[in-house]
Amino acid sequence: MKKEFLSGHEVTLVHSGTDFFDLLVKWIDQSISSIYFQTYIFADDITGNLIAAALKRAALRGVDINLLVDGVGSYALSSEFIDGLISAGIDFRFFSKLPWHGITQAGRRLHHKVVVFDQQAVLIGGINVANKYNDINDKAWFDFAVLVKGPVVKLAEGVCIQINSRRFYKLPKEKVQKGIEGGVKVRIMQNDWFRRKNEISAAYKTTLKDAKEEIIFVASYFIPSPRLLKILLTAAKKGRTIKIILSGKSDVALMRAAMYYLYRKLLINNARIFEYKASVLHAKVCIIDRKIVSVGSFNMNHLSEFLSVELNVDILDEAFAGNFADELALVMQNDCEEIILADFAKSHTLLRQFLTFISFHLISWSMHILSLFYKSDSKKK
Repeated sequence: MKKEFLSGHEVTLVHSGTDFFDLLVKWIDQSISSIYFQTYIFADDITGNLIAAALKRAALRGVDINLLVDGVGSYALSSEFIDGLISAGIDFRFFSKLPWHGITQAGRRLHHKVVVFDQQAVLIGGINVANKYNDINDKAWFDFAVLVKGPVVKLAEGVCIQINSRRFYKLPKEKVQKGIEGGVKVRIMQNDWFRRKNEISAAYKTTLKDAKEEIIFVASYFIPSPRLLKILLTAAKKGRTIKIILSGKSDVALMRAAMYYLYRKLLINNARIFEYKASVLHAKVCIIDRKIVSVGSFNMNHLSEFLSVELNVDILDEAFAGNFADELALVMQNDCEEIILADFAKSHTLLRQFLTFISFHLISWSMHILSLFYKSDSKKK
């Protein structure tokens, strides 16, 4: 069943770096009743301590704070750091804390990056709490979030409460919220195979098929499932303009090699590929026909589609989508190198073809096997 957009929202695009973290501290400092905070990485570094200090200040003035971090992404947090949060009155928890009781528990990770403030606003995106997403020493990793005010904020809080409660079976259905006339249309989208939520991947399949003119992807770990890749290539064959911004500097070398394997197939089908060079690219964005934008934690790969707990926000608004597309056009022009098929063919030697082939299939099959293990394990519970 297609999930409907709700009207009546105010939406602001937020960039990684000081733009994001200054806004996050501002909203924490002005919160008066509750904060739900869920993230994959919360680091004990300058940025992590900045946000931890703001959360402690809020807790000490009586704000109810629930902080849930992933047991793999945030495994390095010390007991001293955690005790400091708890002693301030923060309800701190790990999602599937290590050490695990078997490798299958390593599969399903909390990949959310979401903060809900006082049921008044929600910050959703792909930005973790760590120095590399901030402008500390080097340019921040390239990423985005959106600040949303309006009816879906309560839905986002409901998602956080459900995950935080650890009641993963037979969770109550989301209560239908009525939109408000005017404003921007928004919907909160989840992906979590374990809870039979596949809203993001299903919406991608639908919107890509329905695209009439242009598809823009910004993708950090771009290893789409065969079905999603087929839909994307079909759109290209139908004459849709396909622009994909990928990382020229990846934090995972094997992943970059695996993505490189797809370049030829995309290029010969007239997709345009741009490698971002200014810093590491970590964003997960899709813009369809300058009308619909999807921003959040969902990567175009098997882990996000079938394993991790993901959260995106979709925005249906031509002004917002058009402005975002224009901004990305400048990024492609100023901060990227376009990959041209003729040049790619010259550099793509037989040895490189073989290495990227191995990388692609190694990552694809490892993701697939992990998901099969986890699905098998979850059916026994």
